[in-house]
Amino acid sequence: MSLAFGILGFLNYKPMSGYDLVKAFESSLEFFWHAQNSHIYLELKKLEKKGYISGKTVIQSERPNKTIFSITDIGRKEFINWLAKEDEEDVTHFKSTFLMKVFFSGNMPPAQSIDMLRQFKDDCEAYLKKMDSIPESIENYGSNKESYQTLYWQFTADFGYSFIKICIEWAKRCIEKLEAIKNDY
Repeated sequence: MSLAFGILGFLNYKPMSGYDLVKAFESSLEFFWHAQNSHIYLELKKLEKKGYISGKTVIQSERPNKTIFSITDIGRKEFINWLAKEDEEDVTHFKSTFLMKVFFSGNMPPAQSIDMLRQFKDDCEAYLKKMDSIPESIENYGSNKESYQTLYWQFTADFGYSFIKICIEWAKRCIEKLEAIKNDY
C-alpha cells in the first residue's frame, strides 16, 4: 500500500501522467522505494477506482494520448491520514538477501567472498555516482514548492548518500580482513 501513498504524495504536489510519476520515482525515491512502471500503472487504476485520484485524457496530435491524474479531496485526506499515522514498520529491522549471504559466506573460500564484496562495493560506488543527479532533480521538482517542503526531500537524499557511503566503507573493511586471511584457507 505504500506505493499508493507515494503516488498520492506526488499527485498532492501537482497533477501528473503515469510517465511523469515513473520519472518522479526514478529521480527521487528510487534509493528507498523502487517502483516498476507496471506497478505504478496498476496502482493508478486501483487509486482511481477508489476515488482517490481522477484521470483526464489529454489528446495529443504528435504523440499518443495521455492521462493526467489529479488527487481528489478524499485521496488527499487519505494521504494526510497516512502521513500522520504511526508506522507499523519496525525501522530497526530490514531484510537483505545480500547480508544473509554474507552471514553464511564462511562456507565458501575467502577469495569468493572477496569477489562478492568487491562487486557489492562497485555497485554501491556506481549508485553513489548515479545519485549525483539528485540535487538537480530536487531543484527541478521543487521549483514551485515551498523551501520547507524540499528540505524533507534533501533529508532523504542525505540519508541515501550517507547509507551508500557507509556500505562502501564497510565493504572495504570486510575485504581488507578477508585479504589478510585468504591464504590460510
